[in-house]
Amino acid sequence: MDKEERIVGIKDVAKAANVALATVDRVIHNRAGVSQKTKDKVLKVIEKMGYQPNVMASNLSKRKKIVLGVLLPNISEGSGYWEFPMKGVIKAQKELAQYRIKIKTFTFKQNNNEEIRKRILEVINSDIQGLVLTSKFADEIEILLEDCKQKKRPYVFIDSNVRKIDSLCSIQQPLFESGELAAQLFSYCFNIGEILILHLKETMDTEDIIGLKEKGMNAYLSDKNDNIVTKSLVLTNFTENGFETALSQTLENNPQIKGVFVPNSKVAYIAKYFDNREGDKIYLIGYDFFNDDIQYLEKDIIDFLICQRPEEQGYQAVVKLFEHLVLKKDVEKEIIMPLDIITKKNYKYY
Repeated sequence: MDKEERIVGIKDVAKAANVALATVDRVIHNRAGVSQKTKDKVLKVIEKMGYQPNVMASNLSKRKKIVLGVLLPNISEGSGYWEFPMKGVIKAQKELAQYRIKIKTFTFKQNNNEEIRKRILEVINSDIQGLVLTSKFADEIEILLEDCKQKKRPYVFIDSNVRKIDSLCSIQQPLFESGELAAQLFSYCFNIGEILILHLKETMDTEDIIGLKEKGMNAYLSDKNDNIVTKSLVLTNFTENGFETALSQTLENNPQIKGVFVPNSKVAYIAKYFDNREGDKIYLIGYDFFNDDIQYLEKDIIDFLICQRPEEQGYQAVVKLFEHLVLKKDVEKEIIMPLDIITKKNYKYY
């Protein structure tokens, strides 16, 4: 066989057909749950690529159960962001159920260090063989990561890995570039003025995360439009009256502010304030897309949302652990999510 040739696998077929691994498996074994159109497409790719079923792979469903852990904040808190990675995790689990993949979830309140430590100990003492988590609370997970290394448990970070902690794989958005993108969008809205960057203290976003987005924004403005500058406001009192008072005073004292940048998924809280505010239009950009954002997009209060596909991150994290633990494949060290721009005109199709 030529050195450039290699055996075509089920993953290659799935990628070429743009379908899930489980979909290809269903087609190969003539199982239900696949539309005729998709089935025909997969069969066409199989024929074109010369795929031959792997006897070893076909026996994967008979092997020992694989238990994966997921350590994330409660999905009911705050903006609801963490609900979406969990949806991706559940989707991947369903697709890989035939391979005896089981998920154990360990959730915690974001601002409760005692509960975080308790969940970490539960993970350490569990029977999981791989782990999905976020590195945002890196100080608390040091002991967990050390335990994973000793037990040779691979772990995958989602959402961010700003501290560059070693892992099997890291799935995230490019933080610096997302700040550049936000600056570019503001530049389309006005040519001169100030952008107010809000630092919301009651979130898991560290100063490193916010700082990279802010640096990206300032770098773009410095290079492309130095008539727009930024200033920061730290909101420590996140009660409705607390941040409204601070924000109102800042805007009153700085009439040159024409844009507000919320570098996380809590933009709806700020949009609610602007919905009740009188005065000139102030452009608002934030992150991610939730049901609470829709009314403010419709009213042109939120102008742009930068999204990082959190559901896809959760899905990919489980798939990468599956590929590593079950298929014994090398996986990408880093997967960068696209920066999607959501507006009033396209949110219905996202």
